[in-house]
Amino acid sequence: MTPRIRNNFERIIPQPRGNRAARTSCFFVLICTLLLYLLGILNYTRSQIAYAVAFNCVLTQIWHLINGLCVFSEELAHIHSRYDGEYLKALQASLNTRNTFFMIFSATLWYIFYEEISLPNTINVVLLILCHFFCRCVGIQDPTQATISEIIENKQLNVAHGLAWSYYVGYLKFVLPGMKHMVKKFNEDNNNLLRSPEMFKLNILIPLSCKIYNDLNEEDENITFEKAIPPLHIDRAGIKARVFKNNVYRILDEEHRPYYCIAEYATPLASLYEMSNITSAAFSKQDRIKQAKLFYRTLKDILESSLECQNTFRLLIYNDSPQTEDFPKHLISQLILKHLKQQHSEEYKLEFRT
Repeated sequence: MTPRIRNNFERIIPQPRGNRAARTSCFFVLICTLLLYLLGILNYTRSQIAYAVAFNCVLTQIWHLINGLCVFSEELAHIHSRYDGEYLKALQASLNTRNTFFMIFSATLWYIFYEEISLPNTINVVLLILCHFFCRCVGIQDPTQATISEIIENKQLNVAHGLAWSYYVGYLKFVLPGMKHMVKKFNEDNNNLLRSPEMFKLNILIPLSCKIYNDLNEEDENITFEKAIPPLHIDRAGIKARVFKNNVYRILDEEHRPYYCIAEYATPLASLYEMSNITSAAFSKQDRIKQAKLFYRTLKDILESSLECQNTFRLLIYNDSPQTEDFPKHLISQLILKHLKQQHSEEYKLEFRT
């Protein structure tokens, strides 16, 4: 590739934003300072100037504080799902800490230098604009974590949204509609092993830790590989007869009675787990858990709105992070069996009535 062509390509690739906006704000701070000088602000006492500056700084920041409290009222409704029940975390996410401390500092100065005589409206307006630009320069008016999260979720810009859609468009959209046909072929050769319609569903496992094992037996010894159902062959992305495979697992209950189902991990979670282990990704454990929850919610919405995928899947989300002494040893098998036994019970009641 010639240098000229390379430069043309580089020109259309967006680069990280710089600090021009902050420098421009500093320029306007200088302009406002010059205007104040021309308006004769030096003709007033230092106390009057300090009082006016503090008063306008309070006016600048009080709206952000009130808006943050409104955001906090919304976050209270998500205190357990987003903040693990910690109200302080929710408050910190709703308020800009620097803005709060700066407003308290300004209010203190306002009280100390309180003056009955106020400056002309023209000077006060310029001071108000000056305070806005100053706060913009030092980042006091930056959006809060909760506000950023709301914008990203509403615009579907999270990592989880992209992974969920990629998982659906590149895999589930093909596999789930053909699952019923492939299971029927499997049953013909295996003595109708997956006899219940509930067993036709693909159990998609979503651990909040995003830790995925190569074999389900590594995480739960009550789950063992039984057989693979006939693979699905689809021409995809330049690959002729690309193979999509699913496995049947045997699950033992507390009395060692066998149940059978089709199960697998949601593979995109592996990307989230790897990202949290790479420093350059700047992806913390808390970010990983949050994205796993959003991945589940997004994938659930996608699949439930897809007519071709209805009644072909079961999303099983579980918290495998708190590995304590009382942590369930067979969490996944218990989770799957809960749904299988419920279906067996419903089928038995239906047969009994008929």
